[in-house]
Amino acid sequence: MEFFRHEIISDRVIRIIDILNNCCYLVIGDDRACLLDTLDGFGDLKEYCRRFTDKEIFVILTHGHIDHVAGCCFFDEVYINHRDVALFKEHADTSYRLKQYSNTPFLKDIAIKDFNPMYDGQLKDIEDGEVFDLGGLHIKMILVSGHTKGMMVPLIVEERMVVFGDACGVGVLLLGEMSTVASEYLRSLKKLKTFENEYDLVLRNHGTFTSDKDILDNVMECCEDIISGNVCGQEIEMFGHKGYVVKPIDEHGNRLDGKMGNIKYMDYNAC
Repeated sequence: MEFFRHEIISDRVIRIIDILNNCCYLVIGDDRACLLDTLDGFGDLKEYCRRFTDKEIFVILTHGHIDHVAGCCFFDEVYINHRDVALFKEHADTSYRLKQYSNTPFLKDIAIKDFNPMYDGQLKDIEDGEVFDLGGLHIKMILVSGHTKGMMVPLIVEERMVVFGDACGVGVLLLGEMSTVASEYLRSLKKLKTFENEYDLVLRNHGTFTSDKDILDNVMECCEDIISGNVCGQEIEMFGHKGYVVKPIDEHGNRLDGKMGNIKYMDYNAC
């Protein structure tokens, strides 16, 4: 079974997409390479990365959710913000993943041996503002607490690309206690806004994988609406729990006003 496919973003940035149509990014410098997230944990991700580079590869995890952390086991050097370590340990656990994926129809034919084991190495912390030097290429890390408390946004400096990932997207999920409240999230987005002149291309991990730069302004507006109570009141289901969406959406999850950027939240996060 072929677990991965890829798209070339530039000479030094490659998008790797797995069988659940989630993606991560391989960034290749002159001296070493960095993998931004490690997908859902099926197949040998490191072996696939070897198609593009023979340089040493280390991992930066943007946050601790299952679809971003489950392929870490092949790598010796893994970074994550300390605020997401507990979430990582829950979501990277093989038994947790088997349970979560048990109701996914097109995964029913995947053998247990193809589920990656849990990462058993020592996680390294990422500080807000930390810069990783890959040799001729730098990745600046920006803490954007919201979707998770330790959510990090990588800015690939020389390529003028930023990976918003799950930090700011078409339907940002604020999922109870694993996320922040809207007011803290808005502060994080305002900080992210200060880097706007440092990138031209916005990358994500799901859906279309890219967005226009104005998605940040649209999501900031959604935060302000939550704080002020100016929300549409449309109820949605979020992983078995009742939630709400800020801007009205159609049956495909698209905003009715045609703009891109929305927030789906639980009552816990509405303050």
